Amino acid sequence: MQKEPLYSVLPLLDELYGIEMDEDQFETLAMIAYKKIGNKDFKIKITRAFPQPDPCGGWYVCKPCDVDLIEAITLPFEDAQETSNIINYPGFYTHDVEEDIEWQKRMPNELYLRGKFVKYKELGDKIYFTEPFPMVQIMYKSSYLDEDELPYINSKEQNAIAAYCAYSYYYRKGIKTKDSATMQIAASLKTDWLKLCSEARVAEALSQNDMNEILDTQVSWDRHNFGRTSKPIK
Repeated sequence: MQKEPLYSVLPLLDELYGIEMDEDQFETLAMIAYKKIGNKDFKIKITRAFPQPDPCGGWYVCKPCDVDLIEAITLPFEDAQETSNIINYPGFYTHDVEEDIEWQKRMPNELYLRGKFVKYKELGDKIYFTEPFPMVQIMYKSSYLDEDELPYINSKEQNAIAAYCAYSYYYRKGIKTKDSATMQIAASLKTDWLKLCSEARVAEALSQNDMNEILDTQVSWDRHNFGRTSKPIK
C-alpha cells in the first residue's frame, strides 16, 4: 500500500486547518504525534562485525548506524561442547553434524539467525562482550525512513498527525493569549486528534494473511478459548 513522506502532512495542515507552520516546529510536532500513534515499519537486517579490545576492559563493536532494535547476536558457527574431563575434543564430531543439519534447513523464518547466542550489553553506540569473539552476527530492526531520515506514513496517519499539529498550535496560542475561544478550538481539535489517532492504529486494509494470523490467535490452544471465560470455578 502506497505511503507518503512525513512532510506530505504540511500542505494538508494548511488545506484542512488554514495553519502555516515552519518546518522545524512541524517536524517536532509531527514526530511526537507519530510516536503517540505507535505505528512503525521495520526492515530486518543482518550484518557481521569483528569485536575490538577496549582499553577499559572487554571487547566491543560499534552499532550499525541505522539500528532501531537489536533482535539477536550470535556466533557464525553452531554450539558444541568445548571441554571435558573424560575425552579430548568432545564436540569434534557433534559440531560437524550440527553444521550439516544447519546448512540443510530450507526457508527459515525471517527472524531466524544461525549460530550460538552470545551474551552482550549495549552501552551508548557500542555493543560490549565479555569474551574475545573473532566475529559476531547481528540481527537488528531498522526503521523504514525516507532520505530525510523521517518515517513514511499512510493516509490515516496523515490526517491524525495534521489534527495533532493543529491542536498543539491552537493550544499553545491559547495558553499565550489566555483567550477562551482559542482554548475551545484546541479542545475540539484534541477530540478530533484522539479519534483519528485510534483510527490510524488500525490497518487501512487486512489481507488474507493478516486474517489468517488473527484467526490463529483466536483459536490457538496456548491462549484463552475464544468466547470462553478463564476464571476459576469456585
